Amino acid sequence: MKKIITSVFFLLSFIANAQTADTVVSQGGTLDVYYDFETTSKVSLNKSTWDIGLTTDARGASIIINENGGVELFLYSSDTTEWNTVDTTDFGFNNIYNSESTWNAGAFANQGTVHPDYGWGIYDMNRHNINGNRIFILKTKTEVFKKIVIDQMSPSGVYKLRVANLDGSELKSYEYSKTAPESLGKNFALLDVDAGLFINGNPLAKNWDILFTKYITSVSQGPVTLDMSVSGVKINAGCQVAERNSVDVVSDDTASLNWNENITEIGYDWKSFNRNTFTYDIAQDRAYFVRTKNGAVYKIWFTDYTLGSGNYVFNTKEIKAGVNSVEKYANLNTTVYPNPTNGVLHISNKENEELNVTLLNAQGAVVLETAINAFDETIFDTKDLAKGIYFLQLSTSNATSTKRVIFE
Repeated sequence: MKKIITSVFFLLSFIANAQTADTVVSQGGTLDVYYDFETTSKVSLNKSTWDIGLTTDARGASIIINENGGVELFLYSSDTTEWNTVDTTDFGFNNIYNSESTWNAGAFANQGTVHPDYGWGIYDMNRHNINGNRIFILKTKTEVFKKIVIDQMSPSGVYKLRVANLDGSELKSYEYSKTAPESLGKNFALLDVDAGLFINGNPLAKNWDILFTKYITSVSQGPVTLDMSVSGVKINAGCQVAERNSVDVVSDDTASLNWNENITEIGYDWKSFNRNTFTYDIAQDRAYFVRTKNGAVYKIWFTDYTLGSGNYVFNTKEIKAGVNSVEKYANLNTTVYPNPTNGVLHISNKENEELNVTLLNAQGAVVLETAINAFDETIFDTKDLAKGIYFLQLSTSNATSTKRVIFE
């Protein structure tokens, strides 16, 4: 039997009212890091892997740009018949940015006003398509300028778009469904325009709560305000957040909080650059509370942000448990069922390598350690174990996930 080393103190962080000190490594801002409060799991996505993201929301039409990757977007024309005559001589390159308040208004969608104008296209009330009506200029992550039109999104959620160099060369047309396997269950389908393919590195929407990233916002610089890239935190769609000030961060008091769904409510201004010490000062007595999609509430407060490496140092604490624990094996192709269980627990290892399994009780004591061979399944008899909450840690050579399981 292969043993694995497990930190009891790490697992205890999943118990309600336990505090966890954590760090997110952004490698100088080159990584977007998706973070899950329940499991403290982190999924990193290099900023150089994608340019635009197409929403997979069945009712949405948002298309975002990769601001952390340096991607920029400009409106060229509201007449798509000008596609063959695009000329940027004397063109005023006025940037269009993603919304700072909602994922539903990516840069492409920000030109819209109200229904039926969705920013990049107009809704057809007879056929229920959204038909493209604008040409955009896109500066990709590799600083290549392209012209792009989102030609259509069908009622079934199939996008049609075309991208080409400004002179019309290297034309590429795409047809992409919101239900494609590589993006199903994710917030966005991410397109690498340079490579001409959709990538698969972003996690499932259910497997993260907040995103450590860089985005564009207006920042006061003396007498002027400039649009600048800042390092900060966004919340996932479906989550809510509240900021609390002038109360000691150790307090769990959530009275009189003002909850909202502003995705940059946590944002970047919990830190400020000190020009005397060339370090960042962290706002004192400021905490944020995040209500996740399953009703759990977590407190997060920052203790440091390191210049250069761009590492976030913070604490989290579960204030309220969620209604149901969500399946969260972000990086493991593993199935665990049923949960809750009242007799047996099935663990199916679909990885091509051995899966290490550790089961701990609510006090952090190891109840079971074992390993499951690649593409094998094990059934555990739980009848002799005390009823209650347990923590199941699964790991391979390059991924680890922990989940709360309930024995009834």
